[in-house]
Amino acid sequence: MMKYVIKLEINGIEFQIKTLAGSEREAKDKAWDVIIERTSFISIRPEAIMEVNRSFSQKMVTGFKSALLF
Repeated sequence: MMKYVIKLEINGIEFQIKTLAGSEREAKDKAWDVIIERTSFISIRPEAIMEVNRSFSQKMVTGFKSALLF
């Protein structure tokens, strides 16, 4: 058995996982187990859809509404 230190980075934040394993492959498998077991969702929230994804008709309606407001 050897001690392995696995480093990973997520969005600029560095993490280390230390494990004992017989090979690099086993150390990697153990690291995945740690990630799966200790990762949880904090929140899930909807975000507004950007105007780029809107259809032409939706853009026309918005344009007419803003023109009528003037």
